[in-house]
Amino acid sequence: MADSSRRDATVLSHRFTYRDRNPRVTLISLGIGLIAFLVTEVMHYLLVPDIGRYGERLLAEGVSAFVVALLAAKLMHAEIQRREAALLRMQVISEMNHHIRNALAVVTLTTDSLQNEQSIRVISESVDRIEWALREILLRPKPLPEEEQDRLRYLHSHRMSAVVSEEHINEHRKSSLR
Repeated sequence: MADSSRRDATVLSHRFTYRDRNPRVTLISLGIGLIAFLVTEVMHYLLVPDIGRYGERLLAEGVSAFVVALLAAKLMHAEIQRREAALLRMQVISEMNHHIRNALAVVTLTTDSLQNEQSIRVISESVDRIEWALREILLRPKPLPEEEQDRLRYLHSHRMSAVVSEEHINEHRKSSLR
C-alpha cells in the first residue's frame, strides 16, 4: 500500500516538474500573457485613458495577463499530453500488428502439414479475418460512424457463423456416413 502511494506521488511530482521544466511552453505562455497585457493596456489607453488609478489598473491588467498565461500553458500541456497519448497508441498498434502477424505466419505454415482440407480452410479463413482486422481496424485513421460499425460487425459475424454452421453440417454428414 505504501509502495503504491509512493509511486503515485512520484508520478504526480514527475508530471508537475515536467510542466515546470518545459522552456518552450513557459516562453510561449509568457509571450501570450505579455501580449494580453499590452493589448489590454493599449485598449485602456485608447478607449478610456482616465479610468481608475494607473497603479491599480496595471495591477489588474497584470493579474489578468498572468491568468491568460496560465490558461495558455495549461492548454499547451494538454495538447502535448494528447500528442504523446496518440504516439503511444500508434506504437502499441504497430508492435501488436508485428507480433500478431508473426504468429499468424507460423499458423499459416502449420496448415501446410495438415491433411484435413476442412481444417485447413477454416484456419485459412480465420487467418484472413485476423489479417483483415489488423489492416482495416487497427490502422483506421478516423473513427467510423456507428451505423458503419454495426454493419461491419454484422457482416463479419454472419460470415463466421456461416463457416461454423457449414463445418457442423459437414461433420454431421461424415458421422452419418460412418
